Amino acid sequence: MASRRTALVTGGAGFVGAHLAALLCRKGWRVIVIDDLSTGSPSNLEFLGARVELIVGDIADPDVFSLQQGNSVDAIFHLAGQANVPKSVSEPSQDFRTNVIGTFNVLEYARQHHVGKLVFASTVSVYTPDAQLPIVEEAPTHASSPYGAAKAAGENYCFAYAASYQLNASVVRMFNVFGPLMNKYVIHDLTRKLQLDPRQLVILGDGNQQRDYIYVDDAVRALLLVAERGAMGEVYNLGSGVPMRIADLAYHIAQAMGLQNVELVFTNESWSGDIKAWYADTGKLSALGFEPQVGWAQGLTNTIEYLLHHPAVSS
Repeated sequence: MASRRTALVTGGAGFVGAHLAALLCRKGWRVIVIDDLSTGSPSNLEFLGARVELIVGDIADPDVFSLQQGNSVDAIFHLAGQANVPKSVSEPSQDFRTNVIGTFNVLEYARQHHVGKLVFASTVSVYTPDAQLPIVEEAPTHASSPYGAAKAAGENYCFAYAASYQLNASVVRMFNVFGPLMNKYVIHDLTRKLQLDPRQLVILGDGNQQRDYIYVDDAVRALLLVAERGAMGEVYNLGSGVPMRIADLAYHIAQAMGLQNVELVFTNESWSGDIKAWYADTGKLSALGFEPQVGWAQGLTNTIEYLLHHPAVSS
């Protein structure tokens, strides 16, 4: 009988990380999670029934990896990071520490311990703001926020370690992931606003911003697929490939909540680092055999149901 494979998931107590840890557990992996619990929580893992070995620590501290000495790791899924664009603008040094130094430490651990595969969760925010749509992986990268710049640096370190040390690292540029456990971003924020005032919804911008949404169950299946089939040094867009306007998103959320005649009020203002439109060309991921399995309507219903039954948590 073959021995169980071991996965190390950084940020594994967070929204996407906990769903990934749960999937790996269902697939028979032994799962080690490193998380500083700044945004994640052990309750996320408990909610999903994920039985993991949890190490509470900061990946920007290289000593945190010594806490799991003796455990041979087959794959690392590097999801830990500071993922708030406005916060990266207001606190760029903290963003750099977490997203650049932390990623370097993960790569060094993978190199020194001959880890078989590393999947780096990057972001659409690395692309130039005026990238041609749909965005292909070969599109120019020109970050418009410190967060995007830090993720681009992490990507380049992955490419360098693949070329210099033959570390089998793949990069996944994630678009907008949604689902149960999410505690920030637009679907969460609009739902919480409607809970407070079901008659009027104030929305940042003009409502014409376009985004690409993929349900979390599909997103983590894609991450595992890249770990199993993704090529060394390659980049894969992870999204649905279907654009949606924020105004239409707000309408769908109100409908899913059973609300009628909600007045949408647009501020016509945005924030530094925002991008007008993005949606993915997903051809490379599809070539690995990936197809989303959860439809938009079902995914949104699942998400709204979770949010309505779980009170908002201050972060």
